[in-house]
Amino acid sequence: MRFFNSLIFSLVMMVSLSSHAAVETYGELLAGTYEPSADFASLSVSNTGNVYTFTLTAFDLNALFTNAAFIGSIAVKATPDVNVRNIAISGVSGGVVDLDVSNGGGPGGDWDFRFVLGQGQDRLLANESVTWTATFASASQVTLNDYALHVQGLTNAQGKSAWYENSIVTTPVPEPSAWCMLLAGLILLATTRRRLAKI
Repeated sequence: MRFFNSLIFSLVMMVSLSSHAAVETYGELLAGTYEPSADFASLSVSNTGNVYTFTLTAFDLNALFTNAAFIGSIAVKATPDVNVRNIAISGVSGGVVDLDVSNGGGPGGDWDFRFVLGQGQDRLLANESVTWTATFASASQVTLNDYALHVQGLTNAQGKSAWYENSIVTTPVPEPSAWCMLLAGLILLATTRRRLAKI
């Protein structure tokens, strides 16, 4: 009976602390006038609980937009609603030194918050990437539902700036390491049970 209790406990822990990872590419026009001929960026998001790690990689913005183009921010929809005072940013590395978070700021006004990627000359330019971690201080699990990238520095003919959504939706999947840990725990429980049965 203890074996089944341990098994149930392991499964509950696995579900409650599950890790997810997703990689999305961006190039689908959401708001604005100019749609590039190909995807211009990828966003990798992984989480364990309320700790999210992001890696944003810009492709050849110069060829797809103009040589002044840069990715200025990422708007995020979350469940439940998130206040930026409850988000801690850490581990910023790559093409942007200063990464901040602010309320709202996306197309249509129904976005919860946004990550602001640098200021002034500290911008995410062509062929650069930036990685950061966001920790959400919340009693309940925070789920990030949708993202939109804001490309700025476009020409007047391109509309000066535009918002883009992901081109390919990739369903989050549990990290292989989490499944391996569960499998190792189940093997350990089965081995212990077998040894106790022999005694």
